[in-house]
Amino acid sequence: MKSAVESLRNLGLTEYEAKTYVALVKIASGTASDIHLVSGIPRSAVYGALNKLEERGVIEVQSSKPMRYRAVPPKTALEKLKNNFIAGSEDALASLEEVYQTQKTGARAEAVWTINGVKNVSSKIIEMVRGAQEDLIFAASYPAFHEVAETYSVFRDIKGEIINRIEEGITVRITGSQNAGLEKIAKEIQGAQVRAFPTDKSTTGGGILIVDGAEVLIAVVSENANTGMQDIVAICTDGVGAVSIFKHFVETEWDASVAI
Repeated sequence: MKSAVESLRNLGLTEYEAKTYVALVKIASGTASDIHLVSGIPRSAVYGALNKLEERGVIEVQSSKPMRYRAVPPKTALEKLKNNFIAGSEDALASLEEVYQTQKTGARAEAVWTINGVKNVSSKIIEMVRGAQEDLIFAASYPAFHEVAETYSVFRDIKGEIINRIEEGITVRITGSQNAGLEKIAKEIQGAQVRAFPTDKSTTGGGILIVDGAEVLIAVVSENANTGMQDIVAICTDGVGAVSIFKHFVETEWDASVAI
């Protein structure tokens, strides 16, 4: 019952609503008193939960004295909840996007944000790649990033996103130290401009991504003390000053590199 309640809560039900629905599934049909006994929720909360579930269309009500209730079949109920959840999410996204776009038109602060963990850094990189309008520049020290990509499947998803953007006409440049990892990237990401620099002359101690010359992400790879596996932390900013400094470093590195 606990896992069923948690799953229903993830679809937008409150705890009382979820427990009420699960109780009705268990007893097929029942009165508010029956539901109170089976679910364990306060008697005073049962009617409120039933009213909400009826509004959501996941229970049916029999006009009798006392009133009886029964659950809509789980498959039907979950489909309704899922559709309602998706519709609500889309409405929330539209509202948040409107607020976000309004905020972007205001004064821009030189804010720097920190992102921890391979999954979170990977998600941020994918977001930046998808948002590019003209060009992407990657500069990374290998084999560190190559090892991360080999270890964590979520990090490998970035490659597919880059390929998609190249096919859409975005210019992609990649620099890194000369070794098998970089050569493999040159073969796998067709259409990217790939150059190599001598390892001892790299200006990057981890990796840098610059999008449209307007946003930068700087990532550092390190070994997790607890697991012994490669971990990653990044900072990102769209502050004009910081972006211009790192863009200068990366462009200098690009000019000093040779094509793969």
